[in-house]
Amino acid sequence: MTVPILDALYRDESEYVRRSVANHLNDLSRDHPDIVVAAARRWLENPGATTERLVRHGLRTLVKRGHPGALELLGFPPATLEVEGPRLDHVVVPFGGTVRFTASIRNTGDVQARLSIDYVVHHRKANGGQTGKTFKLTTRTLAPDERIDIAREHSFRPITTRRYHPGPHAVSLQINGVATARADFELAAPDTP
Repeated sequence: MTVPILDALYRDESEYVRRSVANHLNDLSRDHPDIVVAAARRWLENPGATTERLVRHGLRTLVKRGHPGALELLGFPPATLEVEGPRLDHVVVPFGGTVRFTASIRNTGDVQARLSIDYVVHHRKANGGQTGKTFKLTTRTLAPDERIDIAREHSFRPITTRRYHPGPHAVSLQINGVATARADFELAAPDTP
């Protein structure tokens, strides 16, 4: 019901209004992703100077969730890749420490590939299950047969917005919405005095 209002406001001259449109689009994407992608596609057919930025901001949750329509609309179509990793430097991470991982990605296709590369940390929950949290890594364009190497550290230092539970965790990559194999590790219990 709100899409006609967004259609009327996405080219507004006020940055505040356009930012509100993008945020509402993002909120709407949680329940109606296909409606959001259709609206964004319509806007990009006749874009204003700020439309691409607004659409990128409005589709951010769909990109993190690996929605193929949103990724393709932003220029990240499916690609033919060879992925090695992620590989971990340790399989036991001290509480408050960091997990370091590396990976190699090679374009095995015949055309250049534009890649949106994220990583997902599969955190252990209090009930013993796991939940994934997606983090932006990089965007790259690879020529045929070109390879990139990635290295990243992820911290488990205590923060107020997340509670860490010792036990099994994992990390994986997500490239243009496609998840790679998971690399499992153990988060050690905090030291007790």
